Amino acid sequence: MSPVTLTDAAAPPVLADKNQPTADLSVSQFLLEQLKAWKVERIYGVIGDANLSLLDELGKQNAIRYVACRHESAAALMASAEAKLTGRTAVCLATSGPGVTNMLNGLADAAMDRAPVLALSGQVETAKIGTRTKQYVDQQKLNAAIAGKSELVTHADALPELMEQALVRGLLQGQVTHLSIPKDLYSVKVKGEIKPYSAHLHQPLAAPDNEIAELAALLASAERPVLYIGRGVKQTAEDVLRLAEKLSAAVITTLPARPLFPNDHECYAGGLGQAGSEASSVLLSESDLIVMLGATWWPDDYVPTQARIVQVDWNREAIGLGHPLYKGVVGDLGQIVPKLAAAEHLSAKDRGAWRTRVREVCTGWKRQIEAEARADGTPIPPQRVMKTIADHVSDQAIVAVDTGDHTLWFNRIFQAKAGQDILISGRWRTLGFALPAAIAAKLCYPDRQVIAVAGDGGVVQTLMEFQTAAGLRLPIVLVVLNNGAYAMEQDRMNVAGMNLIGSALRPPDFAAIAEACGGSGYRASSAAEFEQSLRQALTGSKPALLDVRTAAAPVPHTKI
Repeated sequence: MSPVTLTDAAAPPVLADKNQPTADLSVSQFLLEQLKAWKVERIYGVIGDANLSLLDELGKQNAIRYVACRHESAAALMASAEAKLTGRTAVCLATSGPGVTNMLNGLADAAMDRAPVLALSGQVETAKIGTRTKQYVDQQKLNAAIAGKSELVTHADALPELMEQALVRGLLQGQVTHLSIPKDLYSVKVKGEIKPYSAHLHQPLAAPDNEIAELAALLASAERPVLYIGRGVKQTAEDVLRLAEKLSAAVITTLPARPLFPNDHECYAGGLGQAGSEASSVLLSESDLIVMLGATWWPDDYVPTQARIVQVDWNREAIGLGHPLYKGVVGDLGQIVPKLAAAEHLSAKDRGAWRTRVREVCTGWKRQIEAEARADGTPIPPQRVMKTIADHVSDQAIVAVDTGDHTLWFNRIFQAKAGQDILISGRWRTLGFALPAAIAAKLCYPDRQVIAVAGDGGVVQTLMEFQTAAGLRLPIVLVVLNNGAYAMEQDRMNVAGMNLIGSALRPPDFAAIAEACGGSGYRASSAAEFEQSLRQALTGSKPALLDVRTAAAPVPHTKI
């Protein structure tokens, strides 16, 4: 190419004759290669007419495992659970029309809990987009309320940039992203190169030293501090413990963060909200400084208005959202909390009276729940079920908890250990979360014990995924609390004097369904039977379901 002078206005751009680099891959191949470069290990999905070509390519390689699910919602819930558990991008797949529509519930779970999930869906042929052809729907409109970014791939050469945008945005902002791919594009060659994951995407966000110093000064001046921690402190849990002890602070956790602080510590006050503890509400009402570390859950009925609230989070958009704010600090908790814990002047103030008060309240609370957990009878009190699970699962167990009455009992009674993980449908609170989440957890960590806890009303939403677990030979344990009702709703209706229509259930034979699906089924109507069955199930080599006849005991503070 001849040299171009700056005065030659008619000259073309200097790279005009340079061919765009190409990996010589089809859309299907490029998509999989790009996911491999980002260390994606699994795609959860359901087969359909508009994704057959992609499945064909998936079957020709071994780097990415395809997990064939029974329902698209469950596939998306599995991806959501994987993203929550690992912090990495997870992927789910559906076909056009009803396939992508079914997937929405699981994607909403990921979106509400800021889990980076990439949804891929087939679409009708490009020539039929916008027509009355079968299974056509405007998928971008359909996903608009859920996905942070949803795009239709209209040309093969647009795929590299669209995938890069989706992967980066999902991982950095904790968003659901979505790509629709017309089925006639899968075989078309792509111009463009695979973009590897870059380490700069996870460089720590450093808070200014003066902000940390101001926060330390606030802590040092507090007479009755409370630390409220969420799953954002996972990488710095030991420093949180040091900080709490230095401040003589009461510690409250969100449900997923329970394993991140010793549940038997004298300063641990349990959870927050109806599913939490009375102790947390008492101590919050007496506190003069509440420090939120990596937590966003803020139930108005259970939190105070008198205390100064300080919030520390990497996500600036979450700070001050839905509650008063005295001071916000944006930054990586792994950088900020160790600096706070190392500050010597935090323990200079005499907080002996507060330490005594915290110990008194927390000790009283623990006595109360221990007494509840010893309750016996037939059907089994739900408190006893949760205590038995806590006593028998391993110190490294992953516990997936469904949505319902049992969720409240779990958070009230279950005493978590440091090596455990708890998975929930946090803000979306969909029924049917636990079983798909347990499947994803076992695939991610095959050497860890995985148990799912669900109610009889919720488990039926995704129960056929038990067959998925059996086909994959995953020895997970599913505990179903069977009280014959949508208990949370029924209790609220009772309190309000409402007609109970729609709240009663006639559950199927869950143990028989488990056996029919290729797993093990157990039934228990007493605490002794449940303990024996749980022991057997936890040592089995295939998925097991425990149908536990449970008393319908209203959770404290139930209201409409």
